Amino acid sequence: MSSIRPLGRMLVSKAKNKTVEIDATKVSLGSFYTTQSTWLTPEIRKFLAKALKASNGLLLDPFAGDGHLLTAVSQDAELTKLVSETNGFDVQGSKWAINDSLLKIPNPSKAVIVTNPPYLANHSARRKGVSSLVAKYFENSTQTNLYKIALDNALAVSDYVVAIIPETFLLSSFPKDRLELAVVIQDELFCDTDAPALVACFGKDLLEEALVYTGQKLIGKLPEILDLRKSSSQTKTKILFNEPTGRIGLRAVDGSDGISPIEFMPAASFDYPAESVVVSSRLMTYLEVPGIEDNKIQELISEANLDLNSIRGASSDLVLAPFKGNDKSGKRRRRLDYRLARSILNRAADSVLSKRP
Repeated sequence: MSSIRPLGRMLVSKAKNKTVEIDATKVSLGSFYTTQSTWLTPEIRKFLAKALKASNGLLLDPFAGDGHLLTAVSQDAELTKLVSETNGFDVQGSKWAINDSLLKIPNPSKAVIVTNPPYLANHSARRKGVSSLVAKYFENSTQTNLYKIALDNALAVSDYVVAIIPETFLLSSFPKDRLELAVVIQDELFCDTDAPALVACFGKDLLEEALVYTGQKLIGKLPEILDLRKSSSQTKTKILFNEPTGRIGLRAVDGSDGISPIEFMPAASFDYPAESVVVSSRLMTYLEVPGIEDNKIQELISEANLDLNSIRGASSDLVLAPFKGNDKSGKRRRRLDYRLARSILNRAADSVLSKRP
């Protein structure tokens, strides 16, 4: 019979039943503090100006913490004259009115909400041994992360919401019909984590075609970016992932050194022990495409890498999930999920097979 893990003991190895001690209160709050104002780009300023004008200059942060976001907006040279009043809530402390905004956000005046909500996935709460502290939030929601619960609550009571949230939001299933603008922040924004973040700006209208920026560079409309993930393959070639004897190696994550990008390669060139591949492998693996002859494998690999790099360029990498901050060159690391990898390989196989005599 397995024993119940004590509160504040995070599981780091299931096989060895190894745990480490963590600050259960801090982890359960899911708080990462924003002390920089680099998130306040020209496009976000434009959105906030419109929102404040439509909301009588009222500004609210339901997860206010030290109040850095309220200060950044209210003291910004272009926005200060538009702010008439700022208010905040927090679950602890004496600076703000006490309120648990993961349960409900009081906002009768329809103030613009600017916030950095807590980040904590339900599965992470279990692994970190803090499920009992956050269970009440997940019990009353279909969402799987605290920041999504916070977004649901904010969007229910405000016409305009600006939220600093994980960049993985772009690829999530969270409804984006009110999303007007998303700005990926390339710099490390938080003082206590390198979690990749973006600023999501929601309006009151249903648009379903948000503009996406990386810093101040316009990448395109979100639906067009997400379309790059869709498979156009007609044949759906059989592909076996996590196959230790496979003829193709896949490094599915950018290396931290800045010179080892995501790449398909011949198994003989892949410096990763085949015996380390297991059914749950997601970062380094071998795969097999049974329908491709040995003398066509290199062509398949070349086609797949061309497609991968084309997609990365067209989307400025946004079709790939961020992975553990930036590399040594300052570029955000990315991870290729197997769903997209399969689409890429299917298209490559179509190309190779179409050339058969």
